Amino acid sequence: MYDGRSGIRGPMDFDEAWARFKIAEERSLKNRAEGILAYALAKALPEESQQELDRWAKEDRRLAREGMVELMDEQGDIYHLHIEELRPEDVMDRLRAETARSDWLGWRRDQRIEWVEVWRNSSRR
Repeated sequence: MYDGRSGIRGPMDFDEAWARFKIAEERSLKNRAEGILAYALAKALPEESQQELDRWAKEDRRLAREGMVELMDEQGDIYHLHIEELRPEDVMDRLRAETARSDWLGWRRDQRIEWVEVWRNSSRR
């Protein structure tokens, strides 16, 4: 909360925090609907299928256009809810799903870097 004098914000109340969370989720849906996953996946790694990556990206765009967000329960099972159905008690499942996706994309990035290094080193010989 802003006191108007010092310019310093104090702790948010629950309603403000929830509103900000929903805004962030709406932005994420918009980015997904515009194909950000396809951009992040780029080209298949040697052990991957480009067709499968394209299918995942297309499905992610479709779900985002429908307003569906991905969640992951404590057992690691994925499920989807419409953004308007999200409740505060879903936040941990939502964060768990987002963390899993970020970890996977980070792993793919690291694999791509390794693959490029191997390719560069082999082509210099």
